[in-house]
Amino acid sequence: MPFVMNVEVQAGTSTTGTQTNTLVGKDNGGQNLTVVSAGIDPGAGLALHIHPGYEEATLVVEGNIEAVLEGETRTLGPGDLLLAPAGATHTITNQSDKPARVLAIYPTTNPERVFV
Repeated sequence: MPFVMNVEVQAGTSTTGTQTNTLVGKDNGGQNLTVVSAGIDPGAGLALHIHPGYEEATLVVEGNIEAVLEGETRTLGPGDLLLAPAGATHTITNQSDKPARVLAIYPTTNPERVFV
């Protein structure tokens, strides 16, 4: 499946205020890659977590998010990227009054979050 059409994406589980769609994953063409598009409502986000054994790249597509990586906090906008190394504590939240959208990219077809 070299092309992913928007109508083919798989909706995933989401936390309150976060809507996710898996663009690439084990069930739609990924062999060693997962790409998730996530909409994040104002005030919403993810709890502090790690990914054991692999890194995560989170690209801001729309809006602004507050990203925390190993205790350092930055505000990221469109085109900015958070690269969380394997085992690093991190989180993202939308502290603005407008929706945000990110792409989360994992070098695995079985992404796992361990909340800390």
